[in-house]
Amino acid sequence: MASNDLSGRVQKILARLQANLLISDVGWKVKSCPFHPKESPEGIVDFGVSENKLMFDVFEKKLAEPKIQKLAPHMLFYDVMAGNMRFRGALAEFLTERLNAAKPLDPKNLRVCNGAGPMMELVATSIGDPGDCLMMPMPCYGGVFWDVGGRAEIEVVPVHLTSKMEEGDTRPFQLTAKKIEDTYNKATAEGKKIVGILLINPHNPLGDIYSAELIMDILNFCHKHSLHVIMDEIYMMSIFDTEAKFTSVLSLPNIPDPQRVHMVWGFAKDFCMSGMRCGVLYSVNEAVNKAVDALVYFNMIPGPIQHILTEIVLDKEWLDKVFIPTKYSRMREARSYMCDKLSALGIPVRKSPSGLYIWADFRKYIQPLTPENELVLFEKFMDAGVYLTPGIEAFNCGEPGYFRMVFTVYRDHLEVGMERIAAVLKDCAENGLTKPQGANAEAPASANVKEESLEDLLGLLQGRISSSGWLEETRTQNWATQNPEALEQFKQAMKSQEGSGDK
Repeated sequence: MASNDLSGRVQKILARLQANLLISDVGWKVKSCPFHPKESPEGIVDFGVSENKLMFDVFEKKLAEPKIQKLAPHMLFYDVMAGNMRFRGALAEFLTERLNAAKPLDPKNLRVCNGAGPMMELVATSIGDPGDCLMMPMPCYGGVFWDVGGRAEIEVVPVHLTSKMEEGDTRPFQLTAKKIEDTYNKATAEGKKIVGILLINPHNPLGDIYSAELIMDILNFCHKHSLHVIMDEIYMMSIFDTEAKFTSVLSLPNIPDPQRVHMVWGFAKDFCMSGMRCGVLYSVNEAVNKAVDALVYFNMIPGPIQHILTEIVLDKEWLDKVFIPTKYSRMREARSYMCDKLSALGIPVRKSPSGLYIWADFRKYIQPLTPENELVLFEKFMDAGVYLTPGIEAFNCGEPGYFRMVFTVYRDHLEVGMERIAAVLKDCAENGLTKPQGANAEAPASANVKEESLEDLLGLLQGRISSSGWLEETRTQNWATQNPEALEQFKQAMKSQEGSGDK
């Protein structure tokens, strides 16, 4: 099928993909050649994808229970697209308790779809028009660019956080209401229409937990400017530090503008089941809920999955006595192992109480310290068979040298991965930071990025495209000589777009 047989909308998306095929080359390399101690010992150890792989044995037993295995006729037929009411009722009860909600959550204000990322898209589509903007602290989870930008066409305006502490900061990469206000003022002065802010709490990739005071400051600022607040709390049950206190936005008793506050959560991280695909929205905004009811037609969760998840969240005894304590114990053990190994290598890590990952500082091994050399180190890790995600390329970090490392992996993977990292850093210390043999010195920076599931890959693409002039610049890179067929498809798509104009 010729590219000109496709709609202009799809050609535009394909042009973006064709312009950055090397991103998927790296991502699929990780997926297609995973490490296994016996079957694939030379495969790639994955410290890049934010998944918790520590609990399969526990879930294997749980999912074998007769009440979960039960199949009823209604599970095979159409149901309420935004989630059947038994599931939504169970979720409302579960989240009321786990979020310490200020008042019981009403199932009528709750919606579900096939993932937290798709739910972000539904909310973004509901509150903004193409070209409108959402602010978001950076570094951040890269998939958000696709979540809100891929089809909803909402642009992301970064609230840049850096390692250099500003007046009033108590730690590097600290978010404050003032930084949000400064970003808002600058963006609006440039003519951008800001419709809201998207926050991840606990944060990805920093692992920070926002205080009640900070959340209220942000809510008050957004109320002042009639901005929506999308609060992604997908890691709210991945807080392994027993001393840490998590504040859900729904636990606050006096939200200044509840109609513009939308909480998103999902099962992927906290329940270690990213493959189950379930995202949750809680909003008291009737108009937004009606919009999601219409849009979720394309994102319904299968009936059997809703049944399984319903039985899981209703089993409080299993959650409190088996699942949660076992998960946190294993997370602490794995994190401690990775931190100890990094400490022995002289790699500082961010002290954080939550998340499935560590924010690690590799700057001492990247000399001179440049974005290009961050990618060289990434290439060396990949060449050695270990995948960790670089801060600039994967999380839009404003400075080079930082990597996110997921520690919730199988123990043998953890041990082998850390051995490979140590070998790479030893080579760097002895021989300097040099590109791996066979690396393409002219390859564009986008060739060396992480893939944290397909959503993150596409999110990173959207982030690149949101940078002014990036698409035009990237398509002329020498990379194209290595991919003549892709280049030709890209040129055809671009010609079609130029000919059609904005319609």
